[in-house]
Amino acid sequence: MAKSTMTPRKEQAAKTHQEIFDTAMELFDSKGYENVSVNEICERVGVSTGAFYHHFTAKDQILMEDFLKADDFYGELLEELTGIEDYREKLRAFTSATMRFLVDMGLKRTKVTYHTQIGPDKKASYLGNPNRALYSIIESLYREGQEKGQVRMDLSAEELAKLTIHCYRGIVYDWCLANGKFDLVKTGEEMADLLTAGVLTTD
Repeated sequence: MAKSTMTPRKEQAAKTHQEIFDTAMELFDSKGYENVSVNEICERVGVSTGAFYHHFTAKDQILMEDFLKADDFYGELLEELTGIEDYREKLRAFTSATMRFLVDMGLKRTKVTYHTQIGPDKKASYLGNPNRALYSIIESLYREGQEKGQVRMDLSAEELAKLTIHCYRGIVYDWCLANGKFDLVKTGEEMADLLTAGVLTTD
């Protein structure tokens, strides 16, 4: 096993970060996100509020931790799909894996995260940031299809990517509203099939 190159101080910081995250998620699950304060999290972990804000800028950033990991996941997933030539198959596989990631993350956490991102006091949403890897990856899939003559050219790859992500969010939001009563992965795959059929080149 490779020896850690982290200093004791960095190791302790990483441990504290994880303890804050794990404790907060346990409290969110048992009491509900809105009923948990930063002070309560700090008391449970045994750290000061100053230490908390050293690791997280706000309570809702704890929930975003999984979505930050998702962007790394998207990049790794795209590499795994490089062998698929048809953009339709690639987009379907990418969509399926993306929806599976959310299912594995859990309905409750997804619902709370969406809630924190669209609250009345929220001025900017990380989920809606066009600089996220999700946007660039889906845009690259459409651009690849256009270069191969598989995708219509009257809309840019960027426009097609934005429309696709709008559909992603709509399905996930409906899944949350329905309390997970339909198969998110299957519905995502069906959506991908409809989208790709609608953007096929007419030549």
